[in-house]
Amino acid sequence: MCILGEYLILEMLLAGLFYRSVAAGFIGILGLPFFFHYKRRHKIRKRKRMLSVQFKDCLMSVAGAMRAGYSMENAFRESERDLISQYGADADMVVEIQSMANRLDCNASIESLLEDLAIRSRIEDVANFSSIIGFAKRSGGNYIGILTNSVGQIADKIEIQATIDTLLAARHLEQRIMNVVPLFILAFINLTSGEFLASLYHNAVGICMMTGCLAVYIATYLWSERIVAIEV
Repeated sequence: MCILGEYLILEMLLAGLFYRSVAAGFIGILGLPFFFHYKRRHKIRKRKRMLSVQFKDCLMSVAGAMRAGYSMENAFRESERDLISQYGADADMVVEIQSMANRLDCNASIESLLEDLAIRSRIEDVANFSSIIGFAKRSGGNYIGILTNSVGQIADKIEIQATIDTLLAARHLEQRIMNVVPLFILAFINLTSGEFLASLYHNAVGICMMTGCLAVYIATYLWSERIVAIEV
C-alpha cells in the first residue's frame, strides 16, 4: 500500500504538470506494474547487499568458533547468537542460520545448505564460499585456513563497496536534486506564467510534445540511477 500511495502521488503530480488533466492521471495508472517492478528490484538489491554484510559477519563468527574447537556445523549454529546481538532476531541471515540448523539436524550437509542459500540469494560470495567448502571437504583441506582466507576476501570486497558508496553519497544527492529540478521549473512556470505554456495543453500537438518530454525525463532518471549504482 505504501508503494501504491507513493505511485499515485507521483503519477498525479506528473499528470498535473505535463498534461493539466485528471484523465491523464487515470491513464497513468497503467504504469503501476512497471513502478512495482522498479521498486521490487531496488528492494532486492538493497536486501542482497545487507545479506552479504551479514554473511561476512556470520563467517567471522564461524571462523572464531572453529578456532575454539567447534566443527563447522556447530560453528554455524553458534554464529546465530552473534548475529542476533548485531542485527536482531528478524535479520535475514539469522533466519537462514535457524533454517540451516534445523536441516542439519536432519543430516543435511553444510555444503548443500550453503549451495541452496547461494541459489536463492544469488549472491556471488555465498556461491564462491559454497564451492570452496565443497571442494575442501572432498579433498580433506584445512577448513580453518580456507575459512579465514575466504572471510578476508569477502571482508575486503565489502569494505571496497562501502568505500564506493561513501564516495558516491554526494553524487546520489546531486542526482536526486537534478532529477527534481525540471519538475520545479515546470511547476514554477505553470504557477507564475501559466499562459506561456497554455498552447502545450489540451491539444494533440501539445500532448505529443509533453509526452515526449515526459519520456525523456523518465529515461534520464533511470539512466542517472544506473550511473550511480556502482557495485564491486
